[in-house]
Amino acid sequence: MALHGYYRHSTNAAGEFAEKPDLDFWYNPTYGNYFYLLNALEKLGQDVLKLRQENPPNPKKSFFKYEFETCTLDFLPVLKAPLHFRECFNRKEVVVFENVEIPFIAFEDLISDKQANARMKDISDIQHLKMSKKMGD
Repeated sequence: MALHGYYRHSTNAAGEFAEKPDLDFWYNPTYGNYFYLLNALEKLGQDVLKLRQENPPNPKKSFFKYEFETCTLDFLPVLKAPLHFRECFNRKEVVVFENVEIPFIAFEDLISDKQANARMKDISDIQHLKMSKKMGD
């Protein structure tokens, strides 16, 4: 959301401010990507042995949440909104940080996902995002 002009602190399930940021990563849930993700998580010190031994693994239902010292990472194979990963990836917005290209979900796709979730914080996020967008135009 910060890329699109609005930053708010992460909240937990009870709606209370979280101690650290929550970063969501939407990934294309192919078998190849699933195992690339497991390899990356393992390099970050996570135990993924049980996930590697699933027979068969189901990447489309594999949501991952990992707590680190400075943040929480959520890896999402699907979103609630009826969005297709490849189409959204083609519309992505890219930011270059220290010579690394980082893809972000496009504004309209983010709004669609927030609308599909329709939690109080998502409705508030939509209002703030649209206001930020108007001010930036």
